Amino acid sequence: MRALSASTLKLFQECPRCFWLHIKERLERPRGPFPSLPSGMDRVLKVYFDAYRREGRLPPLIAGKFNGQLSTQELTLGFNDPKTGARLWGKLDDCVILPDSRLAPLDHKTRASAPDGVGYTEKYYKFQMDVYTLLLERCGQSTSRTAYVVYYYPLEGSLHEGVPFGVAVHEITTHPESAYATFAAACRCLEGSLPSAAAQCGYCRWIENRASVAQSAPTVQNAPVVTITKASPKRTVASAPEVSLLNDLFPEIATEKENP
Repeated sequence: MRALSASTLKLFQECPRCFWLHIKERLERPRGPFPSLPSGMDRVLKVYFDAYRREGRLPPLIAGKFNGQLSTQELTLGFNDPKTGARLWGKLDDCVILPDSRLAPLDHKTRASAPDGVGYTEKYYKFQMDVYTLLLERCGQSTSRTAYVVYYYPLEGSLHEGVPFGVAVHEITTHPESAYATFAAACRCLEGSLPSAAAQCGYCRWIENRASVAQSAPTVQNAPVVTITKASPKRTVASAPEVSLLNDLFPEIATEKENP
């Protein structure tokens, strides 16, 4: 059974072609080195939050910013969907129990500065929170259909006394039915042939531009090779075989040109 997650569904939203290649052909977008600081922060925050989870209260960092307590709910969730024949799964950073006993996902974000208003969270992280709410509900939990995104950002201060951090909590409304609609659309995409690229996809645009350059690249010859033998002081000049720049750098495109 094919398994999708919040991150792969986000890729589907960005570009159906990149998504299709990622899932069906295991051809991922190129990535640079991943910064380790956010992972380190997540590790430290988990230990910190778990200590207060055992005490049944919110950590002082977020205490008073909303009412509730940390849940002991399993954070790795998933469900098999008979309608699509696929599985949706994800791992929440955390989850809170509100005073009415309903659950709400909570996510940690590290930033260089304080975030803008709640509109920033709705623009960049709402879909992720929609998916997490859907996962909670499909696993039998009652949710508030809200989510909390907690931002941590450095402040100026006496660094020898420790790096001071500011904390901001944004509460947003979630729509799990929207997340499911995207999940179903992504599954339908995978059942078809390679889809068109999104107009704004920089990765696909680069591939198209590269192909265009390759098709117009001139054929060049290597420089003559000069060989000197000990038996004779004479120089023998041998021309290297003709090499096509197109064949050398872009063989798949050259093959298409030879076999239209």
